Amino acid sequence: MKITKFVSYVFLISVAVFSANGSTKDLPNGAIEKINIGDGPVNAIAYSRPTNQLAVAAGKNIHIYDANTYKKLRQLTGHTDSVLALAYSPNGKLLVSGSSDKTTRSWDTDSGKHLRTHKKYAGPINAIAFSANGNQFMCGGNEHADIWYWYPTNFNQSSKSRSYMPAKSSTANAFSYTGKYEARAFDSEKVLHDMLLTPLTQNGRTLENSIVIVVSSDYGGFLTAHTDSVYVLTLHEKNKIFATGSEDETIQLWDIEEIDIDETKRPVHITNPKHVLSGHTGGISALDFSVNGKHLASGSSDNTVCLWDVRTGKHLHTFKGHTGKIGAVTFLGDKALAGAVFAKDKGLVSGCSDGTVILWDIEKIISTN
Repeated sequence: MKITKFVSYVFLISVAVFSANGSTKDLPNGAIEKINIGDGPVNAIAYSRPTNQLAVAAGKNIHIYDANTYKKLRQLTGHTDSVLALAYSPNGKLLVSGSSDKTTRSWDTDSGKHLRTHKKYAGPINAIAFSANGNQFMCGGNEHADIWYWYPTNFNQSSKSRSYMPAKSSTANAFSYTGKYEARAFDSEKVLHDMLLTPLTQNGRTLENSIVIVVSSDYGGFLTAHTDSVYVLTLHEKNKIFATGSEDETIQLWDIEEIDIDETKRPVHITNPKHVLSGHTGGISALDFSVNGKHLASGSSDNTVCLWDVRTGKHLHTFKGHTGKIGAVTFLGDKALAGAVFAKDKGLVSGCSDGTVILWDIEKIISTN
């Protein structure tokens, strides 16, 4: 009897802690945890392994959680409009946010202290990435072609570059994790000029409705396989692959190695994606590669999250439980959930326009595929 009472007592305490951290008892199938942020649509999620923190941008605020216990650590306030991008420095000591208020902000992750509000840009900032050594971070947005570089050791120092881009107004842009690769998407009618038309007409090709430019110090090329606007991009630097998500309800996987500068120094036109991923019934709104690049997660306006095998293009699973458009998806590495009472070894986090975040169990799905 005493043992039974003790076990029941421990269980009640666990449930109380679980609920106090903002979790929901009635979890969707396959979910480990569900948190109701309650502060506007979730547009960005970032994870830091060194600090084991999860940053969630909901509306104009940033919410920081412990990735083991799901306990909310703090809330970062200061942006005056929706936060669209988040990036942790490699050592986890710095968090940078980009917003529709046309600014980037730097935050100390130990204290949550706001360190600096950076330059007022020409438009919203929706892409941020750190260099591999953490000595600089870069940021960009859809309404300007410039990329700004900032140096955390000296926030007064900055520089900008203008890589080859056919128009200032893009529909999506992204950097690979260390910023080596840059990708931007445009609606085709806005970029019709000689630099793109010449290689097309020479090869008897035609433009689709959307065009994506991929550039780096070693590569340069463009592709035009989607039949509608591309609103989300993601790149995996090590595996040299990237994914494009479109309003045409498809995701396309591409090999960056196939995009190279030809002898005429004109961008090469690539028209054959490695895989076309179909299954969503709404436009693609979020993408993320797993840490090893073997899997891709996608979110859609159909309120679902899908998991894909990058090598084969096979659809592995569909997660259902959100009640609105998916605004962000982010993989967690194996160590992120170590020691957590309610968690597994692997996880995937998704955020939704209804202000909720769900952590999904993907261990069994990945291990059997």
